[in-house]
Amino acid sequence: MDKYKSSLGEKRDIKKVSPLLAAVAEVKSSKSPILPMSYMQLDSVEKTDNSTVTLVNTLQRLGYHSIFDIIEVSKQRFIKRHNEFLSGHAEVIFDKAVSAANQLVQNYRQRQLRDYDGATLRKVNSQTRHFSYSKDNVDEKEKLPDYSSLFPEPWDDFCQPGAIEALDSPVNYLLDLYKFVKQIELDGSNNAVSLEERRVDIPGLLLDSDNLYKEITAISIVNDVLSKSAREYIDQTGHADKPVNQVLGETRFPFTLPYSLPSQQINKGLAEKETELGTIIQQVDQQFPWHILTEKRDQALLAYTQLSKEQMTLLTEKSPFSQNFLSREQLIKSYFSKSTTEVLPEHDISKHAYIILSGENITGPTSLSDGADKAYDEIVVTCENRSKETIKVKLRGENVLTYNRVKARMEPFNNSPPFGRQLKLTYVESDNSTIGNLDNGPFFGEMMVYAAMPKEDTNNVSINIEGINFLTMTYRFAIAKQGTAQSELLPEAEQFFQDNYGLSADESVKLKLILSFGQQTGSKVTDLEHLFSSGDFRPLVSPNVVFSNPIFGSGQTSENFPAPYHYGGAYINAGQLDTLEIIRTDYGREISAVSDFRYDRMNRFIRLQRWLELPYHQLDLLIISAIKAESKNADLAITDNTLRALGLFRHLSTQYKILPEAFAGWIYQITPFSISNNVPFFDQLFNQSKLFDQPLILDDSEFNYTENQGNGAKTVKQLCAGLAIPLSTFQVIAPIVEKALKLSSGKLVRNLDVVSRFYRLVTIPRLFGFSTEDGLILADILTGENGYLANIPILGEKNDILSIIAQMEVLTSWLAKTKLTPIKLSLLLGKTDLPVVPTNGMLTFYKGISNGLTDNVCLKESDFNRQEINDIDWWTILSDKEGVFDRDNGLVKDIPLIWGKTDEESLKKRIEDIINKKINPDDNQTNIILQIILQAKTAQESLLSSAVAGEYGVSRDIVPLQLRWLGSSVYSVLRMVLSDTPEKVEDIQKEFLDLTYSLLIYTQLINALSISNNLLLLRLINPEWLGLGVNKTTEMALSLDEIFLLNRYQDLLENAKQREDKIQEYFTFANNGSLPQKAEDDSSYKCAQLLTEILGWDPDEIYLACEKAGLEKKRAITLSQIDWLRRLQQLSVKTNLSIEPLLDAGALVVNSDFEVFQSIGEAVMAALKAQGDDENV
Repeated sequence: MDKYKSSLGEKRDIKKVSPLLAAVAEVKSSKSPILPMSYMQLDSVEKTDNSTVTLVNTLQRLGYHSIFDIIEVSKQRFIKRHNEFLSGHAEVIFDKAVSAANQLVQNYRQRQLRDYDGATLRKVNSQTRHFSYSKDNVDEKEKLPDYSSLFPEPWDDFCQPGAIEALDSPVNYLLDLYKFVKQIELDGSNNAVSLEERRVDIPGLLLDSDNLYKEITAISIVNDVLSKSAREYIDQTGHADKPVNQVLGETRFPFTLPYSLPSQQINKGLAEKETELGTIIQQVDQQFPWHILTEKRDQALLAYTQLSKEQMTLLTEKSPFSQNFLSREQLIKSYFSKSTTEVLPEHDISKHAYIILSGENITGPTSLSDGADKAYDEIVVTCENRSKETIKVKLRGENVLTYNRVKARMEPFNNSPPFGRQLKLTYVESDNSTIGNLDNGPFFGEMMVYAAMPKEDTNNVSINIEGINFLTMTYRFAIAKQGTAQSELLPEAEQFFQDNYGLSADESVKLKLILSFGQQTGSKVTDLEHLFSSGDFRPLVSPNVVFSNPIFGSGQTSENFPAPYHYGGAYINAGQLDTLEIIRTDYGREISAVSDFRYDRMNRFIRLQRWLELPYHQLDLLIISAIKAESKNADLAITDNTLRALGLFRHLSTQYKILPEAFAGWIYQITPFSISNNVPFFDQLFNQSKLFDQPLILDDSEFNYTENQGNGAKTVKQLCAGLAIPLSTFQVIAPIVEKALKLSSGKLVRNLDVVSRFYRLVTIPRLFGFSTEDGLILADILTGENGYLANIPILGEKNDILSIIAQMEVLTSWLAKTKLTPIKLSLLLGKTDLPVVPTNGMLTFYKGISNGLTDNVCLKESDFNRQEINDIDWWTILSDKEGVFDRDNGLVKDIPLIWGKTDEESLKKRIEDIINKKINPDDNQTNIILQIILQAKTAQESLLSSAVAGEYGVSRDIVPLQLRWLGSSVYSVLRMVLSDTPEKVEDIQKEFLDLTYSLLIYTQLINALSISNNLLLLRLINPEWLGLGVNKTTEMALSLDEIFLLNRYQDLLENAKQREDKIQEYFTFANNGSLPQKAEDDSSYKCAQLLTEILGWDPDEIYLACEKAGLEKKRAITLSQIDWLRRLQQLSVKTNLSIEPLLDAGALVVNSDFEVFQSIGEAVMAALKAQGDDENV
């Protein structure tokens, strides 16, 4: 009743009853007929009976203080709402109210007309009298009464067309609609959510032109309304100091949360610019591309997941529950685990047992043994209560076999393995007599149990058998006195279910019901069937793959193969029996085999599926493949390595459309499973085409891959067809796989492991547009092992397969932009050597150089016998140990290269340094000596340069520098030729072969990268200006860094706004000596201005980048730093971000503060808006 009263607007405190309301509330019984009476005469009524007064009071309590309040409501609604309160007279009262209102309106109109007619009559009479007095005036005719004066328009009731107050305006329509909604709400239930609750802004909305005509998006209204509502709720929950978006990012229920607006802004905004946060993190790093720290590369992979910090935390945090929770009562009755024989189909684990992970608080069997002479093992677990008091609980652990005996007369009894195997744990009171009472309980303890099988080829059959752990089972014990409440035994449950499912721990039992679980998680029944791999989503296995575990064909298990814990639901089931599935009960459809631990897994898995938008079975395959690729993750938990794998997959899926099954095959194995009627991925690859009369069957049999005929040859052809490679390629990679598996020569095995290794070797380089042979070379460059991809991937190592694939993407992308091929790069780096044998051409080449070294080319003592310089023994002075030429052969020695000086200037400086210590010649003599030596030097260089240029196809000018680059010189080569010129091919020594090979390799690089004299001079004199840490005094060798930087220099020349001399002038200026601090700052900004002329980028952005990145002297002094600035410039142009948010984005880590993410997200949205992309803002 109150809601009707409050709905009728602002009610006044009316002390006097309206006479009309009293009249309509007067309802006479049939014994006293109502006399005809006009409602306009009610003022004379002074007395009403008691029933009338009661109805008047009732109407007032209902909020009706006038007859017009009554007729505002439709008749049907008035009767429906109030007939009961008005003793069944609602219809009569409403009819009388309508009648009274009509009479009142009619009376008002008549009175208005009478008043108007009287005034008009008086006016007409006045006009008539006036007219009679002035009838001679013709103009007075205009003052006669007319229609407009007799019936004037009510202009005060009119408005302009389209005005807000017009009866046909949108505002009037919305106002009527609003009133209509309010009336509907009155008839709703008390639990109905009113419009005012959903849109608290509407009642206070001012109806003016701004609110009517201002265009705003629906999403902005939604955001404003939700933000206000969320703010009110958050202020009441103790988080008033946090922004709404931060709380939304930290809240976990409902399942649409956590929602990180900054993360979505960053990922969505960058996606519109066809880039990703992970790419920015990598390219903003100054060590990109080859020396990014492992931690930074991991951050990039995590960023590729596009998950927020809170989402990652939810996925990777330690579960509050163990797989198995056991109370004292359960242990007293004896606990049996589910069978573990069925969990590993690819191995025969008929013989396996259970060991524990011993530690400070637990002791028990830690290794496998055979022939044990006792019925059980004793396990001692130290349990602790909330007060840190401890007790030692002794449990009996047993390895129990179960078998199914077929009860049929004609079936012989067979008790041969395999059998189902279970772990039995028992709490025996006599074993724990020292514990005493448990008043201070409960006491909690934990234990980790491994199911392990003996390692292959072990001959130890007694004790300490080396085992392989294939399954982890975790246990949590709660030892308390009988009758202890469940909330005390599992105190973590309350917080978990409140945070994640929006229910208390007691209410969580409802989650077992499909409808309740679907409602709390926002899932449909078909979604849950897919989640549990049941119904139309049951797993299937390829008929062409034979599994080693014989349990499924022995009749000793009731489990079907494959089961969801093998494929599709392996994560949520933790790879163990019993399987989560939907069953029918008397109470409806329920989920079987649920536990708090599995609720936790489903909570993570369902959310992750929605975040990544992958089908459940494909997501399960990716997660389990990543988990199994880790060396120590037998409990199948999501870790940072799992997220790294998901991040790389998401990146490759975005850029190259890679399939989940293919990626899983890279990091673990090709899957032989599928769901519904889908073809398993293995058969899609190798058994789709009808090229062969029989499919490729993986039965663990050995075959010879070198055969030309027979089954081995057929298998090779099937593998080649499935991998789409020629036989020649297979013959290259087959020995690599054989070596990785340590098999006999020429032998391989038909199994998933071997096929998966081939698949990695072929398809990973193919993804980036390179051949299998190229892939071997690329792997060798990155890892030092050409067969790296043939090894079993192990995630978490320093350079695991995830990092190598990410680096291979960068390397192949760079190679595609250069003229270098993988084999050329490998040759340059010395990873691959070509055989060099003496040839006639080689003999001719070196003999030609030797023959050219005549007296006209080599210096002689007689060259210094000139009158102008005859007074000094120049030959002796300049040819000693530290002289400029060799007196034994007349060859000019190597002159140190000096930046900014010509050969002549460098030689002159060297000569002056020598002679000034011994003699003091005049300048004329020095110049004559300089010209003599310079002429010989030029002749010698010309001789060798012409020979090398003609033989190797390189510019003559660059040969002297090329020889220095490869660790030799003109002097060294000519001296070697003079001292030991070969006369016959077989006389060619190793030094000549090595020089020939080096000239060939370095010429290839010079031609491929179009290396100029200036660049090579810069490389030789100031390698640190390029960013190379090369020791000038040692022999130089090519590295990946050097080749990359030389290529980047050439790229800079091609795209710079200035000529090469300006670029080299910049290096000279930027690497100037130390200056006072003020001068250093000015010089740094001057460098930014100079780079602006070269790069065409804002100097303030360049200076800020150098300052924020902490560059020495706040300026770029090396080519690698300039290349870093160019990457920033390209990213800035591509994303429209300024340098500050760009560097902040590059420095993001998972644990960065919310404010940092928020700042970058806002900057990304602002960049989109600045480019006119309002749709995605």
